[in-house]
Amino acid sequence: MVEYNSIIIHYGEIALKLGRRPYYEKLLKKNLEKKLNRKLRRLRGRLVLKLEDNDWRILSEKIGRVFGVVWYAPAIHVKKDIEELEEKIIEALKQEDIRSFKIYVKRSDKTFPLKSIELAEKLGRNISNRLNLKVDLENPEKKVYIEVTEDGFYLFFDKIAGLGGLPTGSSSKVLSLLSGGIDSPVASWLMMKRGCYVDLLHIHSSLTHDEVLETKIGKIAKKLSDYSLGLTLYLASFKPFFLKSFELPPKMILVAFRAYMLRLADRIAGSKGYLGIVTGDSLGQVASQTLENLYAVNMFSQTPTYRPLIGMDKQEIVDLAKKIGTYDLSIQEYRDCCAIIARHPETRVKPQELRELWEKHNLEETVEETLNNIAEYEF
Repeated sequence: MVEYNSIIIHYGEIALKLGRRPYYEKLLKKNLEKKLNRKLRRLRGRLVLKLEDNDWRILSEKIGRVFGVVWYAPAIHVKKDIEELEEKIIEALKQEDIRSFKIYVKRSDKTFPLKSIELAEKLGRNISNRLNLKVDLENPEKKVYIEVTEDGFYLFFDKIAGLGGLPTGSSSKVLSLLSGGIDSPVASWLMMKRGCYVDLLHIHSSLTHDEVLETKIGKIAKKLSDYSLGLTLYLASFKPFFLKSFELPPKMILVAFRAYMLRLADRIAGSKGYLGIVTGDSLGQVASQTLENLYAVNMFSQTPTYRPLIGMDKQEIVDLAKKIGTYDLSIQEYRDCCAIIARHPETRVKPQELRELWEKHNLEETVEETLNNIAEYEF
């Protein structure tokens, strides 16, 4: 078994930020150190974590949930001694049942006397002769990667894909409307991937806020927090709107509820400094998510609303939910507010019609009542 002593971490998009690149690199390093509770070294174009007791598997899972990391690999750090590097490669390849290999070299330290191709050819020739293995440049059974840095050689054999995106905190904070369905956790995750701090607002029909934490809502919040540096879950009671809903035309209840949710989120955003509201809307996926209805509902928020799923179909969303680990939680049984109210909503609500309904039934009052009884939970 290969004994690794480092993890080498690469990023992609943030390397293209030109004058802002050092800021993004430092932010990614800070986020990784907080997630891993370890110190990292910043080299040219990469970050390096020194391992203790070959514990890379434990740390690997955590690195894989940090936005900004494109790929990473457990590695063997070797000082700039070609003979020692060769011995480390031979030691590793002897443990493999292979007939061919290929060496890939990337030289970021241009002061090193051998070019990348020269080092690859030298090592490949020597190792081939010593182990009687074929150097196969087209379809090798084993790939050997070497990075030549100002800190020495880093030798590794597998690249593990990261999440990519931007480091958390490189964008501002947003408030995401979390329902009991599949879509909204995915929308929240996608905004996290673009560097946002994402907090959650869930409107529920339970008797108490604490009851909700024991349901899938608390579990989804915990799962999403794994991808962040901590998040806040706001819980609000559905009761004020539910009592008012008996006065509303049945076909308008669901659209009015969506306006109520957005208005509530807007009020919280205004008081807490959120620069956006996130929803899991996907155009035309359900009857209430028509352009006309979304346009009408938008009137009730002065805060910009972001809908990262707007052009996705259901299968694309489901696939993402499975990837991030929220799908199995989202399909658990739960008494969602939307399931309680009208199932056959108006699909082409006019903005003025919704505004008149709002004012006639004083729905702003339901928002005020809800705001008076909101709980906050930290994850």
